[in-house]
Amino acid sequence: MSDSLHVLTRAAASSGRKLLAPYLCAGWPTADATLPLLRVLADAGADLIELGVPFSDPLADGASLQRAAQTALAGGMTLSRALATAAQFTSRSGVPLVLMTYVNPLLRAGGAAALRRAADAGCAAVIVPDLPPEEAALLAEGGARPVLPLVPLAAPNTPDERLRELASGDPPFLYCVALLGVTGARGELGPSALVLLGRARAAAPGLPTLAGFGVSGPDQAARLAAAADGVIVGSALADHLRAQPPGTDLPAAAAAFLRPLRAALDALAAPFPGATPC
Repeated sequence: MSDSLHVLTRAAASSGRKLLAPYLCAGWPTADATLPLLRVLADAGADLIELGVPFSDPLADGASLQRAAQTALAGGMTLSRALATAAQFTSRSGVPLVLMTYVNPLLRAGGAAALRRAADAGCAAVIVPDLPPEEAALLAEGGARPVLPLVPLAAPNTPDERLRELASGDPPFLYCVALLGVTGARGELGPSALVLLGRARAAAPGLPTLAGFGVSGPDQAARLAAAADGVIVGSALADHLRAQPPGTDLPAAAAAFLRPLRAALDALAAPFPGATPC
């Protein structure tokens, strides 16, 4: 699956099709809801999905995703249960699944052995916000590279030289954090996000970039995706599902949230009206 993610992101970068990557915390709102939500997000237009492992000290997560993680932990979600759900999803879907977790759960589960289990569950890559690429050996077997590619993160204050270093490992994509701070939907992101995306493309040409942290809706997603290869949407999806009244069909609500984002991104790659194909 990791090869398929590389192929997907680079094909999108060369074709101009914008990638849509929703984030879902495993175990939220319940453990039983995770798999149906993953499947409906794939059907509603997700190109890849970020599956989060709940953690008690999620330093990169804002209030919305912290609440989701707390609920998931209280419901008994663990790394092992999240990987079991991942395996159920990937066994029937070709949409790549990227595992998002902090380093402590991985180390507690054996480091390299935990990544091997994630690969066996069909995960295509892993995002570890509190693990610098220089420390990747903590998750490798015998000094080799980790069995799953690590997706690096870059923030608006990341220097150009660091951007080049992050690209040197040939990751499937660069996760461009659109703001200084934690996750959470924002009405406005400010110019720093677009500046970062432009610098990333200049410093690491050919490396696909996905923008995340703060994406709140279709208009904002399209604005960011115009300067990137796609967007990651997490807190806004969680907020949307949390706002539904009791008894709501949550998979249907998730699909209703995602489809306008998909349409907004597809409009960026659509030919101009009346254009003649080459």
